[in-house]
Amino acid sequence: MQRTEKIREYMEDRFLVDFGEDVTPDTDLFKAGVMDSFGYLQLMDYLETEFDVKIASDEILANVFVSLATIDAFVAEKIDAKA
Repeated sequence: MQRTEKIREYMEDRFLVDFGEDVTPDTDLFKAGVMDSFGYLQLMDYLETEFDVKIASDEILANVFVSLATIDAFVAEKIDAKA
């Protein structure tokens, strides 16, 4: 399973959301009511564990993670930086 699919599947299972017409990869997950601050922290923990990346506190607070697309791009950047 590819990185994007893993992240999407985790979010669908954890936040009980189906990505499709109403919630797209570009949807702001906070504004759409899909994710709250507790879910956000759980997602950060999942990303660090699943993809073996370290997310600094300033990155967590930078509001980078508002959509599936931005989350996926951030993880890809972190993985590339490790290589």
